[in-house]
Amino acid sequence: TITRILKRILKNVTVIYQDDFYKPDKEIPIDKETQLANWDCPEAIEFDRLLDVLSFAKKNKGKLPEGYDSKEELNVHDGSNQLDDQAAIKLQEMLSYLVKEDNHFIIVDGFMLYWDNRVYQHLDCKISLTTSYETLKSRREQRQGYHTAEGYWIDPPGYFDKIVWSEYLRLSQHDRSLKDIVVIDTENNSIAQTALKVADGLCKHLL
Repeated sequence: TITRILKRILKNVTVIYQDDFYKPDKEIPIDKETQLANWDCPEAIEFDRLLDVLSFAKKNKGKLPEGYDSKEELNVHDGSNQLDDQAAIKLQEMLSYLVKEDNHFIIVDGFMLYWDNRVYQHLDCKISLTTSYETLKSRREQRQGYHTAEGYWIDPPGYFDKIVWSEYLRLSQHDRSLKDIVVIDTENNSIAQTALKVADGLCKHLL
């Protein structure tokens, strides 16, 4: 959601989605306890390929390598239209100092990005959005499913409690151990407030 809001307001934006770099379905790690595919662990991501695409984009003013095709754009769970006009105007004002003709922004979207230190080192501004168990579970269960490298995945019953939440806690703990990350609690901030705090973080790190 925040990525799509920024894409609307910033000019010259390239978005790289972590979810486009999942391993083939048959290579997704299997959770030992449940015997279910674990799509929420960093071991399910091809970080080498993500790093190659990110490096290429940085060297070529945001241009993506030939053959890169985003399946994430097909996933329908976008809340960017929830930004009211007043917040949109404020956001444009805040980011106006960054919007220049020769500036090209590369946004890398994903909740497991900072697990890989190489990707972490490539990012100029790191932002982590957190929320509560109840909110995350509600959001997850509202989603119909996900386009994968080879098909379509729908969470089976109980998947959130058995796999998603524990992985979220593991990744959140890792993120807290890193320096220079802007952490925003979305539980206590609306989409508009979150977007404004993200913009503030961008300005502080990039100006």
